[in-house]
Amino acid sequence: MYQTSAPIRFALGLALATALSTATAADCPEPAAPGPTPYPTVAVTDYVLGCMIANGPNPDTLRKCACSLDFIAAAVPYADYERVETLMRLQQLEGVGRNAAYKSAPWAKEAVAHFKEVQAESTLRCF
Repeated sequence: MYQTSAPIRFALGLALATALSTATAADCPEPAAPGPTPYPTVAVTDYVLGCMIANGPNPDTLRKCACSLDFIAAAVPYADYERVETLMRLQQLEGVGRNAAYKSAPWAKEAVAHFKEVQAESTLRCF
């Protein structure tokens, strides 16, 4: 969902490792039970790192971002998440060419709108 440059990913990875190494068991909320269709590690990492870029690289934000993705994963099967992520990337492309169908098609608009509603709800619950 979010794209970052290599230096930013490295810095956030370092911040994430530091945050995890300084957190104690009492600092961490009870982990969510895995859903019937767990997201791949790459998707989880990409979402959480992008969320931390947007909200600040610290242990509290790490927990909030992970909570947000846990909420999304419980509401949106991974196949749907992957489709919406692709749609959103295509919609960000400049120009009127091949991506026009992804910007104006009702099915695409509905899929993105539904995902954004779930994401907004996750923000309300986790932040």
